[in-house]
Amino acid sequence: MVTKNSEAPIATNNQGFGVRNLKRVTDMKSIANNQLQFHNTNFAYMEMAGQIWLTAAEVGEALGYSDDKAIHRLYRKHADEFTVNMTGVVKVTTPGGVQDSRVFSLRGAHLMGMFSRTTVAKEFRRWVLDILDREVAHSPIAKQFTDEELINLSYMWVWMDKGRRVAKQVYPALHQLGSPHHGFFYDMANESHYMIDKARESLLRETENIDMNGFHARNAQGMLDRLNGKEGIH
Repeated sequence: MVTKNSEAPIATNNQGFGVRNLKRVTDMKSIANNQLQFHNTNFAYMEMAGQIWLTAAEVGEALGYSDDKAIHRLYRKHADEFTVNMTGVVKVTTPGGVQDSRVFSLRGAHLMGMFSRTTVAKEFRRWVLDILDREVAHSPIAKQFTDEELINLSYMWVWMDKGRRVAKQVYPALHQLGSPHHGFFYDMANESHYMIDKARESLLRETENIDMNGFHARNAQGMLDRLNGKEGIH
């Protein structure tokens, strides 16, 4: 996996990019790394929310455009096809001070390559896919679950937690009545607590990276609030 830069954090943009999905923004810095070199373009990069992001200027240079304006025109022409996980504007530190800079994730850079008609566009697309394949192969959060699967697992956690709390309330009555099921309810109330808490920790970590604008996430907002403790967990 490509090594993460570790410069001082900087505030995010004015378009909502980073507010939900990006946990840290780092200074851009040229990296002497052949893995991020395409022809004569040595990419500076940042890593946020487990993804590599490239500047629009360097994507344009790699695609063979002579100035920054061309890559921005190409983006504006197709802007409606990009999601917040593919592009955004961040503030970066440069010798001239803090400036706004458009960046593309690897998926976003690949899409720019699809729209480009330069002579190197096809080769650039293959190069980006090679980087994506390598990232997916080595990243600890690389598509182990889809957003829908994570939401389904989170619903399962909510029902397990509800079951534990109900069992804790019902057990004394079953025990007093001499029910043969009271032992099961005791186990559910007392023996599952540790694993339910550990499962919640894992789900909290993984659901940090889901797209909250997606259909499944929007419809699961109440459940996700409960998972995050916003409705109180006892």
